[in-house]
Amino acid sequence: MNPWLNKIGRFLLVCGFVWGSLFPLQAQEGSAGTTSLMNIGASARALGLGRAYVALADDPAAVFWNPAGLEFVPRFTVSLLHAPLYEGAVYDFLGFVYPTLQFGTVGVGYARIGVGDIPVVNEFNVQEGVSRFEFSELYIAYAKKLPLNFTMGLTFKIDRQEFTFLNLVTSGIGLDLGVMYKPQWDNRFLRDLSIGFHYQNVLKPELKLGVEREVLPAQYRLGLLKSIPIGLNGRMNILLDISKSPFEPTRLHMGTEYNFRELGTVRVGFDRSNLAFGAGVRYSFVQIDYSFGNLSYQGDWPPTHRFSITFNLGKTRDELIRIAEEERRRREKELVERTKEEERQRFIAEHLAKGKELFEQQKYFDAATEFQMVISEDPFNKTAKILLDSANTLIQRELEARQEQLIAQAVDKELAKENKRFVELHFEKGQLYLQQKRFNEALIAFNLALERSPNDPILVQAIETTRRRLNQEVRRLVTQARREFRNRNLSEALRILSEALVLSPDDPDLKREVDALANRVKVQQYVQQALQLYDRGDYQEALALFQEALNLDPANEVLRQYLERAKRGLGEGEEALDPQAEKQYIVGTELFLTGRYQEALEVWRQIAKKYPYNQKIQEAIKKAEDLLERTKEN
Repeated sequence: MNPWLNKIGRFLLVCGFVWGSLFPLQAQEGSAGTTSLMNIGASARALGLGRAYVALADDPAAVFWNPAGLEFVPRFTVSLLHAPLYEGAVYDFLGFVYPTLQFGTVGVGYARIGVGDIPVVNEFNVQEGVSRFEFSELYIAYAKKLPLNFTMGLTFKIDRQEFTFLNLVTSGIGLDLGVMYKPQWDNRFLRDLSIGFHYQNVLKPELKLGVEREVLPAQYRLGLLKSIPIGLNGRMNILLDISKSPFEPTRLHMGTEYNFRELGTVRVGFDRSNLAFGAGVRYSFVQIDYSFGNLSYQGDWPPTHRFSITFNLGKTRDELIRIAEEERRRREKELVERTKEEERQRFIAEHLAKGKELFEQQKYFDAATEFQMVISEDPFNKTAKILLDSANTLIQRELEARQEQLIAQAVDKELAKENKRFVELHFEKGQLYLQQKRFNEALIAFNLALERSPNDPILVQAIETTRRRLNQEVRRLVTQARREFRNRNLSEALRILSEALVLSPDDPDLKREVDALANRVKVQQYVQQALQLYDRGDYQEALALFQEALNLDPANEVLRQYLERAKRGLGEGEEALDPQAEKQYIVGTELFLTGRYQEALEVWRQIAKKYPYNQKIQEAIKKAEDLLERTKEN
């Protein structure tokens, strides 16, 4: 065989291909390829962990290792890897991740193996030129969190090969599937687990560089991650991957890394049969990772150094969600303020128009009250001020005219003059109280003035207006309280209703409503305290508070259920399970441990019907209910 063919074949082996794919005498169709770029991977961090990365994959390299991991990249991130291989071959990777707030995460990556300056010689060993070989993969990936703590990801790939000497170019498309499961278990030995599965080449790329067709085979990879806190500032990740492909035996990958304060990391891994080492450092938004190891499992090549750099740009998804929530609240506040301003302007216009109408009807006191309400909302309203001054002047003239008439008709002039001063003083007080919405005090002042000046039309009008304003204010407070009650702000509703009751203490309907709401507030307070005690295991005290709440609201079935649960909590040791029930309890436990929480809950509830006060059963039910509730929230 020509010497230059051996040279090319050596380079192609470096790139992960059997060189017989170019030369049909050396290969069979459909089996010529290896796992190509799968055998190298992306991210110096992953390589330093012995390529045990399927259950972690929380950087842009997830487009290669496990696209489901993209959902755990918190912000817009860009990563670059450069790895020198052998005989001048290099491997480069560029990837970026863009997480959205609601629609999952998108990742894009590009990986390339290239060998340049390959000498081309003829059969006489005379060089005729140089050539270049290149293999690349373009990744377009998407991931989305699913219910029950599962995350699913897909990577669409475009593979391309090029050999310039023979002017050969080929391309194919492939599809990868990734899954991650991060259970939320309370047990300290089982918490902080992650399980990953990657099915590479669900859709197998087909390439034909030359005569023979090459189908890149599938590869299955299952990974496990256990994260362990170390002290207050450190964390250790322990990873294990098992990989299998049609042309290779089952392989084992292991790795561990220790991270201190998200600043520095050291790593060690076992990559099938080779040791790998790595380290990382993070400063501000930049993370640099390094690894050292051998990509050849037969020891044909020396170990090499690999570097990757990652840029964590912008705000995290949680920060963006918080900003979006703040923006939503800001818009809601603006809307509320705009609505309030529109209501204020409408209030001003309505009361100004009403005041003008009353003024024309010579009902000056009512008109003055309307103008005063306008000024309370718009202190700089010139029209209302002018009209208020005019109304007050006319009111004062009428009142003085009436008092002067009484003095002229009185036998005891001095007493009449004293009555005049008394009436004017209390009329002025009543007006001031009315402006301050102290309606009851205003009524007292106006009525005292009316006793000294009976049938005075101004005083009669003042009393009628004050009563009308009082009734309007009571209705407004009741409406506001009911709105707060519908929004479950019971304490605020009670406070507002109490204000209404102060204004109208003799209203029986209002008093009944206040009493009913006060009971609801007390019930709420009792239940909150009782639940806290119940969670701490203080069943006796919780039982007493639940009973108090039920006495205030006897028809409340929810309270009755809480009361029964508290009684069951006190039943520790009082009910022993019979053998059949004990077997059923074990069945429920097995279902629970395998993640079938709803089925376990149904089994335990059946037992609880017969043994309602068995604490072991009640604790199991509570744990299953709490876990299912957290699952729904996630």
